[in-house]
Amino acid sequence: MANAGPDTNGSQFFITTAVTSWLDGRHVVFGEVLEGYDVVDAVQNVAKGFGDKPEKEVKIAKSGELKMEPEGSDSKEL
Repeated sequence: MANAGPDTNGSQFFITTAVTSWLDGRHVVFGEVLEGYDVVDAVQNVAKGFGDKPEKEVKIAKSGELKMEPEGSDSKEL
């Protein structure tokens, strides 16, 4: 969730592939890539133009979430 100050929350998100210490304390981490990192690499390697903007549109489709068992349960870790 991007936040530039009081009453400025938005729905921007970042997919980071390197340390981004300037984001520490300013943004919330809410996910981790467990498999399919080839897709992250493909997004990262799209040609970029002025302002580091991708030259081709990048869309994320068919995304979702994994159901996790509470810590300490008998199920296998994902």
